[in-house]
Amino acid sequence: MAPPSAASASAASASADELRLVPLEVTAPAEVTVPQEQATTSSSVIGAEEIERQQIRRLDDALRLVPGVSLSGRQAPGGAQTVRLRGLGPRNTRFFIDGVEMSDTSQSQSQYPAGEMDTADIERIEVLRGPQPGRFGPDAGGGVVNITTRRPTGPLSGRVGAEYGSYDTKRGNASLSGAQDRVDYRLSLSGTHSGGYSDFSRHRGGQEKDPFRQWAAAGRLGIQATETLRLDATARYQRKTLTYDPATRDNDWSRDETERFLRLGGSLDSLGGRLVHGFGVANTTNTRQYWGEGTRGDTYDGHKTRLDYVANAKLSDRLSLGYGADATRESMEQHTPGFAPRAPDIRAHNWRSGAFATVGVTPVAPLDLSATIRGDRHTDYGGKGTWRLGAAYRIGETGTTLRSSYGTAWQPPSLYERFDPCYGRNDLRPERSRGWDAGVEQSLLGGRLTTGATYFQASTRDQINWLSGPATSPACSGGGYVNVDRTKAQGMELELAARPSATTDLRVAYSWQSVVNANTGQRLRNLPLHQGSASVGWRFLPEAYANLGLRYRDMVENYGTGSAFLTADLRLSYDLTDAVTLQGRVENLFNRRYEEVYGHATPGRSAYAGLSARF
Repeated sequence: MAPPSAASASAASASADELRLVPLEVTAPAEVTVPQEQATTSSSVIGAEEIERQQIRRLDDALRLVPGVSLSGRQAPGGAQTVRLRGLGPRNTRFFIDGVEMSDTSQSQSQYPAGEMDTADIERIEVLRGPQPGRFGPDAGGGVVNITTRRPTGPLSGRVGAEYGSYDTKRGNASLSGAQDRVDYRLSLSGTHSGGYSDFSRHRGGQEKDPFRQWAAAGRLGIQATETLRLDATARYQRKTLTYDPATRDNDWSRDETERFLRLGGSLDSLGGRLVHGFGVANTTNTRQYWGEGTRGDTYDGHKTRLDYVANAKLSDRLSLGYGADATRESMEQHTPGFAPRAPDIRAHNWRSGAFATVGVTPVAPLDLSATIRGDRHTDYGGKGTWRLGAAYRIGETGTTLRSSYGTAWQPPSLYERFDPCYGRNDLRPERSRGWDAGVEQSLLGGRLTTGATYFQASTRDQINWLSGPATSPACSGGGYVNVDRTKAQGMELELAARPSATTDLRVAYSWQSVVNANTGQRLRNLPLHQGSASVGWRFLPEAYANLGLRYRDMVENYGTGSAFLTADLRLSYDLTDAVTLQGRVENLFNRRYEEVYGHATPGRSAYAGLSARF
């Protein structure tokens, strides 16, 4: 739970350590956040222990544990999923990995799909729900997924893991880290190879297996240059190749994807630690290349260079100030000889810059107030301001926290949506959105049970969608991106974490979300109305742990009907020694047959076993 004061922060931290479950906590680094802003933000955290306990191997599987998150469904074995927060489009959800903003402007929705990632390298995943127009930028109307990877905590140490299971799936990872004097480092390597299954649903006639492979490497180097100045370098590279089918038949489509970034930055303490500066420059590249019927190595490359500066000043025990600025150059290159033979290659770019300030006030100990204002300028769309207000009130006697916020966001179209030779429209207007929420969090049983409920509303103007229509040239099929909709979303998010005894734990998340086209009054049925997850764990021996996970999602309609389903996963782990753990799990335990996306298959009952070791 994000507490509203320093005193309550210590109490909450102790409670979180006792439960070792932190679904309602925000733990952003001190140099980039205002405490009162933390307290007024609706948020969830998935920590490293939760990831290991539930044997989570993909980023999208971790996000299923969070209320308010909607996933598109995988359209290929190993494929990534688009992520929506609070019913807003994927363009309104921003992903950060170790401070690097990961959206790909060469895609529609300027999104970052969530999929394969070395989860053993993740320290925590924070999901901040609702508009976040300050340090994260003006375009986070749905919210932010903020991922922090592990950092060295002591002398030389390492970890290795390997796993084998259904569909001839092999996974492996290794990491090495250490700290000595003023230098610390961490290196990691991971990979996955799977024979796959038919992406075209088997009960519709799919036969051909669609394999998948991926590997990734990451590194971090930190230098404590002086007592107050720290310098950091972070790098990541990932490549994956997957094959996939349309929703109507087997096919031989394949796609190669790469993702890489480098960030150089640091932090500086001044005024005895009362003023902390953070700064950095990052370069990110995402590439996609398509092969198979109708394609001939079509490529889409998105590039981004971002400079950022943030500062957090503690003016007094009750007053804090955060401020900063950032500038981003986005560019894309597109070459589509197979899809549109007569279309020219595309190269386009733009610049975006902005500055923000956040004031946090604690007028009386139980009450926190925060206010953020941000101004941005785009080379093609001019200037725009966004803002956010928040409040939180804690009743210490009952362990209750009341929270509310209101904010706005502004999202220009992606370069792909503007300049694609077939579907792009250069006259697109930016999306504008606003949203508010109100919630309550309650701690019971001496901190052994924490629960929260939040109601939200959000609205979007000039929403950008793909719409059928006449072809723009003989080389193209019909349709394109246009500003077509005004939408209104509302919903309820429920979350619970409990440790009834020293050997049992429980986690539950549920979302009800309804998104309506404000022009027609009709509910958009490409998002589930109800969805939820639950997990129950039991340490039945000092060395052995069992976990049962459940997931429910109701029916969606998007180019066909995706099934409603309820699935169960069973996970077991056994500590052979203090450093070696044997793990196994069965996914889709009852072998349910369902489609998250119309015509695309999901795995049947599948089993995996692995071993991990630490030194």
